[in-house]
Amino acid sequence: MTWMLRLAPALLALIFTCHAASAATLVKIKNSGYSEVRIAFDGGQAMTVAPGSVAQATLNPGDHTADCHFDGSYDGCNLATNFTLGEPKELELNLRPTLTLQHAVQLTQAGMMRAETSRDIAWATNTLDVQGGASDCADYNSGKLAGVSRRLKGRMAVGNLSLATRTLCGEAKAVVATAMDGAPLYFDPRFLIFRDARGRQILVTQ
Repeated sequence: MTWMLRLAPALLALIFTCHAASAATLVKIKNSGYSEVRIAFDGGQAMTVAPGSVAQATLNPGDHTADCHFDGSYDGCNLATNFTLGEPKELELNLRPTLTLQHAVQLTQAGMMRAETSRDIAWATNTLDVQGGASDCADYNSGKLAGVSRRLKGRMAVGNLSLATRTLCGEAKAVVATAMDGAPLYFDPRFLIFRDARGRQILVTQ
C-alpha cells in the first residue's frame, strides 16, 4: 500500500502531462507566398518558413496573438493578429502576403502593380454619396443604388487609381476611384483584383 502512495504523485503528474499534450492543437503552417515569412505566436520566438514549405507549432485552446510578416514590401499576412482557438486536433494555416488598400493603390500608381475587375462581375458607382435607408443601398440592381451604378465586365484592366470615401445610405467606406470614358467611377475594393509585376494576385485588406 505504501508503494502505491509513493507512486501516486508520479502517476498524477503523468496523467496531467498526457492530458495537456492531448489538449494541445497541432498547427501546420504553410507558406503560400512568394518570399520567406516570419511568424511568432504569443510573443514567442519567430519561426521562418520558406516559400512552399510547411512548419509546425502547438497551441493550447484559448486566446492567442500572432505576429506575421513576409519579406518584401508587404504589410502583413492573411492571419488575424488576435484569434481564439477551440479544441481541434489539427489546424492548417495557409499564409499569403497582404497589402493595405492604401499601399496597393500607391504601388499601382507607381506602376509596380496593376488592377483589374474581379473575375465574374464588378460594380461601380458614379457618385460618392447616396442618401436613403438601408434597403435603398442593399443591392446594386435595385433601390437608389441601381440608378447610380454601372456593371462592368470581369478581368477588365482598371488604371489611374486613387482613394476616396463613399457613403451609401449612411455607411462610409474607403473605395477606389478612377474614370472610364470620361466619367468618374468608384469601386468597392472587393470588386478589384491587384496583381504584382509578375501577375501574381496579392490580397488587399481595408
